[in-house]
Amino acid sequence: MSDRNQALIFIVSMLAISWGFEAFIIANGGVRNFGPLWIVGLMCIPGVLSLALRITLKSGFGDAGFRVGKGPYYIYAIAVPLLVASLVALLSVVFDIRRFSLISPEQLVLITPVLLSILGLGLIGAFGEEIGWRGFLLPKMISGGFKNPYFACGLVWASWHLPLIALGGFYQTDNALLMALIYSLGIIAMSFVFSELRVRSGSVWVAAIAHAAHNFFLQFAIPVLLLTMPGSRSELWDMVAGDTGLCIAVLYIAAYIVFCHILRRHGT
Repeated sequence: MSDRNQALIFIVSMLAISWGFEAFIIANGGVRNFGPLWIVGLMCIPGVLSLALRITLKSGFGDAGFRVGKGPYYIYAIAVPLLVASLVALLSVVFDIRRFSLISPEQLVLITPVLLSILGLGLIGAFGEEIGWRGFLLPKMISGGFKNPYFACGLVWASWHLPLIALGGFYQTDNALLMALIYSLGIIAMSFVFSELRVRSGSVWVAAIAHAAHNFFLQFAIPVLLLTMPGSRSELWDMVAGDTGLCIAVLYIAAYIVFCHILRRHGT
């Protein structure tokens, strides 16, 4: 079976299974009624399905990117999300969306177990997703002749999220459809950076580390550890800043352009 058809089978089956799971969550009150293990389980669907397809279709694991890859790209995988998160934090303070206020040492001690569990579950979920997105779908799209595979992969990735964002109460907003659109822009922009890291490093683990780093910095470290006080425009956090707000879309596209320019100058 051609790589193009394998990619199409993955997209259809993955969305059918995942959207079914998400429909169950929505029908039972949304994400607020489900613990993090349910979300991690959802995140693992793309990876588990991709492994099942490789075995069933006997397509092998040659393009899965399970090798260690090029070491320096692991640094980029952490540095790029950290830089983006730092700029989001700075913009949030400048526009008074959130205010700089470090968590107290006492509170930090109390939430350390939570911090470690979030980091661990985040890594599992990120690896589960990336084995599917950048370990299967992206290489199949590239070899299968898809136009703009970074964008196409990001579009599928964004579509996978949409039911929970629009209908599942993932964000507390009065305009969930607008939030879903903004979220999708952020996801597609992130796809360019994560996909470039995957292709240049030759390793899906690099993309997984970048994914986990992004989630940790923007969903936990910045709002919970550094910017603990809401500002006068705190209602703009999710749509403008946050982990997939408008700033994320702009900053990741900028990061992709700068990143590619630097690598070209160094001939890598």
